[in-house]
Amino acid sequence: MSAEKPASVKELLVSLVRIPSVNKFISGIDDTEHGVAAYIEDFARNCGMKTNLLEVAGNGSNLLITKEFSKSAPWIMFAAHMDTVSSDGMDFDPFCGDEKNNRIYGRGSCDDKGSIAASLWALKEIASSPNNIALLFTIDEEQRRHGAGTFAEKQLASIGFMPRGVIVAEPTSLKPVVAHAGIGHFSVTVKGKAAHASEPSKGRSAIKDMVKVMDAIEKNYISGLNAVDPLCGRAQCSINMIQGGRQVNAIPDECTIRVDRRVMPGEDVKGIIPGVERALSDLHRDDPSIIISIKPEFSDSPLSQDLNHPFIKWALNSLKKAGLDAAPIGAQFATDAGALSGAGLPCVVLGPGEAHLAHTANESIGIDELEEGVRVFKAIMSNGYVPA
Repeated sequence: MSAEKPASVKELLVSLVRIPSVNKFISGIDDTEHGVAAYIEDFARNCGMKTNLLEVAGNGSNLLITKEFSKSAPWIMFAAHMDTVSSDGMDFDPFCGDEKNNRIYGRGSCDDKGSIAASLWALKEIASSPNNIALLFTIDEEQRRHGAGTFAEKQLASIGFMPRGVIVAEPTSLKPVVAHAGIGHFSVTVKGKAAHASEPSKGRSAIKDMVKVMDAIEKNYISGLNAVDPLCGRAQCSINMIQGGRQVNAIPDECTIRVDRRVMPGEDVKGIIPGVERALSDLHRDDPSIIISIKPEFSDSPLSQDLNHPFIKWALNSLKKAGLDAAPIGAQFATDAGALSGAGLPCVVLGPGEAHLAHTANESIGIDELEEGVRVFKAIMSNGYVPA
């Protein structure tokens, strides 16, 4: 199925799902989004849209698509990401794009290729609009945000226009998310001393020491998290990966855990590592010989913004006009909106698909949800931007 031939948004989504784009930092494959970007670029050009690949040094390229209806019209941007999480452990061929029970199945069908297809198809079907429309398709949303971060920090200033705001297209069941959590990922490593398993007293088990470290993090750090946001909920932290030991007959000389911290609006991601260090200070004081190192791996600011911003009011009003519930909500997950908002772009996270199906073994999206996404995106694109 070539880029110019999809006869429906469903066929467009199937084509996108069948192009693997598992994130580079998961798959180990460089420029993993290239195939998706090339397909979208070809499709967009055949629909009369302008395209521009925006290089993200060492990681691939974002793709910017524009459709200018008037030199004097305001620009509205939609953003979605081209990468997916791992395809391991799925209940079916992850890139099948199969249709069953009026749903499309496959990795990325819900997160986030459903939103890519819906926004592209919506723009394809609009012949005129009081707004100029831009579609930004980013790389590396699922791991380190290189795409959105580079766009916000370097590329935005060079595209020739300033969007009034961004609809960050993610699976939200078409409910408007106006605030969400940020992320802090970090690792903690404990160094031990290797020895033969027949003489354990001559070594020091890093795994045994890590048990103490994890207990201290749980008791002295995680249990004390009390930040609460009225839309997003409570701050969270969990120890989710552990690796230790080199072989079964040797005392382990190293053990590492990886930790996920969800940061609420109003919290500072820069405070995570100092907080963990304080939580481990008693452990180190009681046993100075224990060797612990903490390494920040990734941080992403929460989406925290002025909810009275004219763009947010306009976006919510657009949803009301489209007959949807426009009550703003928050979310525990994080998106590219954190980086884009940091560049001064107000954001509303909104798209077809159910968030609880993202990243799952049976990821899918209803065809009716997808088509409703097209309708709603068209309604937003066509609603003249008038600041409230």
